[in-house]
Amino acid sequence: MFYGSILGRAQAIVRAALILFILGLTEPFWAQSYSDLASPAPDEGIILLPGPTSPEALPPVDRFQNRAVILCWHTFLGVASVPTDFTLSELASQVDAIRALGYRFVDLEDALSGRLEGGLNVVATIDDGHRTVPLAVEKVFLPRGIRPTLFIYPAVIGTTSFAMGDSAVQRLEGEGCWVGAHGYHHLFVNEELYRSDRANFDKEIYKAKLKTEELIDLPVLAYAYPYGAFSAVTKEELASAGYAFGLCAFGSVQSGFVYADSLLNDQYELPRLVVTKDNWPSLLALLERNAKTQSEP
Repeated sequence: MFYGSILGRAQAIVRAALILFILGLTEPFWAQSYSDLASPAPDEGIILLPGPTSPEALPPVDRFQNRAVILCWHTFLGVASVPTDFTLSELASQVDAIRALGYRFVDLEDALSGRLEGGLNVVATIDDGHRTVPLAVEKVFLPRGIRPTLFIYPAVIGTTSFAMGDSAVQRLEGEGCWVGAHGYHHLFVNEELYRSDRANFDKEIYKAKLKTEELIDLPVLAYAYPYGAFSAVTKEELASAGYAFGLCAFGSVQSGFVYADSLLNDQYELPRLVVTKDNWPSLLALLERNAKTQSEP
């Protein structure tokens, strides 16, 4: 327990430093002068007590270099009042702007399997299974060689007018899109639901997996938390249900890297950035800063 605690804190420190550097807020601590770390003079009255010896050195910086940013889109109607909704032309412009910075789009399955090279990798995901998803995939993503992962909640697939039908999901899966679960009724799978309504909590995780697997006739390994909400017990239940990965979501631009080295990730708390009308300029600026760090000596 002590070893894991020390290593986990060490990894968190390096990740935080790298993210701050990319955001332009500081230089990485490994680039700082050792003079900054000089011991206090004897007359400062500070006594340094020996601390516990770390069982392992800080992870080498290069372990953090192979990484990806996971982006999350939702619908493509072009409704101005919906923050997460875009026209197909707006979506195409966003994708092309990302590629113009030197990024390549990689499959989520490849990213989570550690098949990443360098720091200019982006993963596209689309949540909810809205009826506009097939057009977005087949008119924007696939012609550019991009296979987004689709996170669906089975209660609406094939049963409502606003969602995709079964055949549409199956067609997109056949065209190379990975399909994951996104709850069953898209409820908040947090500790509150676990304590107040265990049956619905379990349905959001276990039935979602079963029904999604029946739909695509393949194992479902990835789960995107509805609304990005989760808790410790949610992560435990995901593991018990047989999911290998859990993806959260942030509405604003925050730290959001997934690393090729799985030891640097929390497999059930993998970060994504939700693309919205408001945050798109900031998100693109973040990607641009990250791209610039790749070209610096």
